Amino acid sequence: MGGRGHTSGHGQRGADTGADLAADLASGIRAGTSVIEDALAAVVPGRLRPEAAMAAVAALAEAERVVASAIARLSPRVCESGVYAKAGFASAPEWLGALAGTSAGAARGRLAAAGRAASVPALASALEEGELSSAELSVLAQAEAAAPGSAAPLLELVEGGAGHQALCDEAARMKAAARAKEAECERRAKVHALRHLRVHQCEAGGIRGEFFLDETQWARVQSIIEAEARARFKAAGSDDPTSFEAHRLDAFIDLLAGAKGTGGSRGSRARAEVLVLVDAEALRRGTTATGEICEIEGIGPVPVQSAIELLGEGSLRFLVKEGTDIKTVTRASRDLAKKTAIALVARDRACVVPGCGKHLGLQADHCHVDYADDGPTTYENLALLCPAHHDMKTHGGWKLTGEPGNWQWIPPPRPPSAGRIARQRKVTVAKATARRQT
Repeated sequence: MGGRGHTSGHGQRGADTGADLAADLASGIRAGTSVIEDALAAVVPGRLRPEAAMAAVAALAEAERVVASAIARLSPRVCESGVYAKAGFASAPEWLGALAGTSAGAARGRLAAAGRAASVPALASALEEGELSSAELSVLAQAEAAAPGSAAPLLELVEGGAGHQALCDEAARMKAAARAKEAECERRAKVHALRHLRVHQCEAGGIRGEFFLDETQWARVQSIIEAEARARFKAAGSDDPTSFEAHRLDAFIDLLAGAKGTGGSRGSRARAEVLVLVDAEALRRGTTATGEICEIEGIGPVPVQSAIELLGEGSLRFLVKEGTDIKTVTRASRDLAKKTAIALVARDRACVVPGCGKHLGLQADHCHVDYADDGPTTYENLALLCPAHHDMKTHGGWKLTGEPGNWQWIPPPRPPSAGRIARQRKVTVAKATARRQT
């Protein structure tokens, strides 16, 4: 009877309600932004307690994550409608780039990740919960495109507090495992065809360079560069402000120029081995499967065929893993047996502090019984820490407890500042140097 007219009225009211909701959404977001602006306007950073500033930054980072997730949810709607043209923009990337203060290229990648996420239930759900930053979404969306089904386990890493480096590393492994042997050959051929070395002079002075090459090619020189950089960094001492990256560049330039190494003669250049880790089954099969690895330490996942090509390289040491149990020779001294060091890298892969994920400059730490307390230098009593976390444990009172795969990083009752830890490290180094000289 009156059903059709009622339906029409309901549709009109629905359209009006949708418009009202859109207006309310935008005004509500602006109101929230105003609240944050007002709260921060009266803040004088120099008068704020450091703990309060840290808490505020943590809250803002959480808000930033929520905002990034919301942008990823809503921007595909703008793209598909083309409404950005009404505001005078020729493309969606130009529109989002102008709003976010980024280049159109960066915005294009952000929109592509958002578009992929809309069709992946796990990612769509995470965005609804406001859990993903723009960088995390990009990593997860690219991994899902290359290795369908990888988003869910990667999200578990994010929820578990994994750092961005650890997330990228695991995504790279998943993508490598998803590539077929033929696809790997094609990928390497494309990389080889695009290899290049480009340099240009910067306006402010200095030369900036970029090179692009196959992982196997880089592995052949990496061990020499890294060994020389570490030797230079160690020889410079703790008071030298030169960064490890600067020492790496110096080592690289000297290598090209055929200069002498730190040992004083051309033949005495510092030497080290690059570790290649590969599962025995992957080596037999010729390609990796999910859960298996074939990686060059410090570079990342590589095709099994690439690893096979490197077998004859004298500067590379291979560790073929059969299962997860690694037994090796140990000895009760502070210096590590080479096999123990290799086993540690194979087990820990990166700094073991939850959420860290750093790879460079790792140091073996006596985790359960300290060396000063006659702790043995054994596989079971060692764990790899990055230099910063090693200093925090050695000079700042932090403790590492647990076991591989389940480490806990425990702070002292009154954690010292970074400056205090650095000062204590210098004092310890100075005392050790004085003892050696007497």
